Amino acid sequence: MRKLLMISPIVLVIVIWAVTLAVAALPFAFPERFDIAIELLERQHLTVEDFSATGAAWLAVAFIVFVCASIVTMLALPSKPKPFETNIDLDRVARAAFILNAVFVTITLLWVSLTAQSMGGFRTMLLLVQLDALEAREALLDNKLFTGMRVIYASLPATGAIAATILAAGKRQGGLSPKYRQLCLISFSVNLVMLALLPIVMSQRLLLLQLIMAAYFSTCMVHRRLIGLQYLPIGFVLFMSTWIGRESVTNATIGASPIEVGFEKLVFYFSNDLLNSFMPLNREFDHTYGFFTFKFATYFTQTDGFFRSLLVDQLEAVDAIRGGGAWSIFTMPYVDFGAVGASLYIAAIAVISAIVFHKGVESISGAAIYGLFAGGYVLCTHTLYFANTNFVAMVMITAFIGSFAKPRQQSRNALTVQPAE
Repeated sequence: MRKLLMISPIVLVIVIWAVTLAVAALPFAFPERFDIAIELLERQHLTVEDFSATGAAWLAVAFIVFVCASIVTMLALPSKPKPFETNIDLDRVARAAFILNAVFVTITLLWVSLTAQSMGGFRTMLLLVQLDALEAREALLDNKLFTGMRVIYASLPATGAIAATILAAGKRQGGLSPKYRQLCLISFSVNLVMLALLPIVMSQRLLLLQLIMAAYFSTCMVHRRLIGLQYLPIGFVLFMSTWIGRESVTNATIGASPIEVGFEKLVFYFSNDLLNSFMPLNREFDHTYGFFTFKFATYFTQTDGFFRSLLVDQLEAVDAIRGGGAWSIFTMPYVDFGAVGASLYIAAIAVISAIVFHKGVESISGAAIYGLFAGGYVLCTHTLYFANTNFVAMVMITAFIGSFAKPRQQSRNALTVQPAE
């Protein structure tokens, strides 16, 4: 496990928070250079005054709780994980992944095509995205063929990542036939292309990042070491191309080049996320009792409207203590439960993540699921991704595909009992 230390939950949290602090400070240190980011921060009513010693103290406490819970869990787990499962029918898993992915891709493309047709064509849709990105998004949501369609689109990273995991397992241990190797390559490539292009008109650019990260982390888990570091810049360039493409469409009126707009918008998000982590910690408000941290549960049970009406006063109050987007992994639980409840929740997340990390080197499904968890930690300053409906759906789909990982049938000769002489 030492060879995978750099992608363990603790290290990922440390690295991402360090990067966030460094990038978020840029607009305040160089306001003239990052004038677009400053303007966007002002629109969200975010200023340097939102930083506070109280907020920093809570974030430090939350981090210590997370680290302690992670270390205790790792010490309690066996020092050596089980050997990676090798006697698995990879073709069977690959077949399940390809079929399910084909269904998801077909539904997503049908959704986009029908929506574009209702608008008068793809050119009209793209024009609407330029004029009003939120209106274009609402048009897509209004044209859903059935409830949960958005989750199917958002699950493409899961099917793409497990296809990459199967490829890694096939390379490591063999047993993946050329036919199903090609099908896995097709699944991963199709999802990569779709998630590079569709977010330009459909938003949710983080799905592309989630696919890239989950595929990379899960591949490392299969091989039990960091591999392919030379390919990470390619993934970064691909994500930034989609990011800049989206920004060039939705911010066409800003008097700057698409690259400059995209770069400053990215810096803005880092600053926005960091300030969001501080804002609720500087004010008094009524907590929301799990509405945000268990958002996925209200979605799957179709009770979001009920709890929203039940907590209407609290939700209106907390909307005033954040900028754009959600809260970080350490702040969202505080908004829901306060310091004590948040500490327990953060400790629970740390324990679960440590177990998933430990189990991730033992099986295909374990590796793919940890890939999703690791991707969630890369986004930990942006949001508590583990509370997101998309994340839970991806884990469920990955576990479902992983359930097809059955032992290979032994050959008839191996099962034949020699007659006694």
